[in-house]
Amino acid sequence: MLISEQKPLEEILSYLDGEKNIFVIGCKGCAEGWGSGGEKQVAEMRSTLQDKGKVITGSVVVDMLCDSALTKLKLRSYRKEIAAADSVVVLTDGVGVQTVAEVIDKVVHPGCNTCLLYT
Repeated sequence: MLISEQKPLEEILSYLDGEKNIFVIGCKGCAEGWGSGGEKQVAEMRSTLQDKGKVITGSVVVDMLCDSALTKLKLRSYRKEIAAADSVVVLTDGVGVQTVAEVIDKVVHPGCNTCLLYT
């Protein structure tokens, strides 16, 4: 099982240094379950980044970001908002971040740390 937790805000902001327009993506899968990237966390990240002077071009929460076909289909509806962004912040585990990076042509920043829980 993957566990994700949000990175410290300072680390996320360091990724965005020099970038103004940001698109935020979350995941209703593992990240929502761990409280690191669901609807609530995406709304909070939007607000926090706006408070730090960033322009949020849009946001979305995908059911399972690790599902490439689903992610590609869902993000297609946000083409213009993603195109308007300098980069994308993804609040999910590493697999979801990789999936997003594969399906869009933008710089993708991880907003969470991921670790594997052995049971």
